[in-house]
Amino acid sequence: MTLYIIDGYNVLHALMESRGRGEELTPIDLERERERLVDRVASYMAGTSDRAIAVFDSKRARLERSEAASRNVEVYFGSFSRSADTIIERVAYQLRRDETVIVVSSDYVLQQTVFSPSQGRFPVVRRSSAQFVAELQSNVRAISSTKTGPGNAHRVEDRVASETLERLRKLRDDLEENGA
Repeated sequence: MTLYIIDGYNVLHALMESRGRGEELTPIDLERERERLVDRVASYMAGTSDRAIAVFDSKRARLERSEAASRNVEVYFGSFSRSADTIIERVAYQLRRDETVIVVSSDYVLQQTVFSPSQGRFPVVRRSSAQFVAELQSNVRAISSTKTGPGNAHRVEDRVASETLERLRKLRDDLEENGA
């Protein structure tokens, strides 16, 4: 099992840049984009035993854990005394003894701190925000291109066996003839 520790706003900015949206966001837009990112991470983790912790900086007075976004994705908001970077450093050091940890951030100072020589059984692996965004986008394309993906088979008749569909059509025609 692998734990992804995600520098939330760092990845969010990389995602927006990849979509050509580098402008400043209103607080409402920022919240919506943050929720979309967490949903994408949950989709990326779905069907695996991996899990993720997305950490966002906040102006709140204390560290706060949001409700789990999914079975294997948790969201934390930093505080005045504990920035997202501090939380990421602590979690990476604590958990690398038990599982492989991938820290997703392009923050140079954070990388230098977290990726010092490993003390645990498992390494801390670096993944840049741009690399992770590319993986998220690839995951979305893979899901939407599959036969059962959300982009396909929106109509019932596209998903029903042909003989069942024919029987349903006959039933409909019979009901229309009898005035029902």
